[in-house]
Amino acid sequence: MEKAADLSVLTQIYQIIEERSKTQPEGSYVCALLNDPKGVNKILEKVGEEATETILAVKDGKRDEIIYETSDLLFHLMVMLFECGVTPEDIAAELARRHK
Repeated sequence: MEKAADLSVLTQIYQIIEERSKTQPEGSYVCALLNDPKGVNKILEKVGEEATETILAVKDGKRDEIIYETSDLLFHLMVMLFECGVTPEDIAAELARRHK
């Protein structure tokens, strides 16, 4: 049986984004976003696009599409957070603070 994924995958994705930023592998989508001439605006466009697609998936009530589009949204949010110098641990700490 396959092990269930947990939210630590977000930290792993963030680490991959960080590594790609440093090594700049050719053909990397992450690098294309981070190096786009529009700067952070390109990343924000993608976040907005993926948020809209997630909303539409929810409105359509299609579970598989909700999962797919939310995954795209979370990925682009991770790229945005990296660009802003905010880590998943920063977000987790804030959520924990609010939970108390």
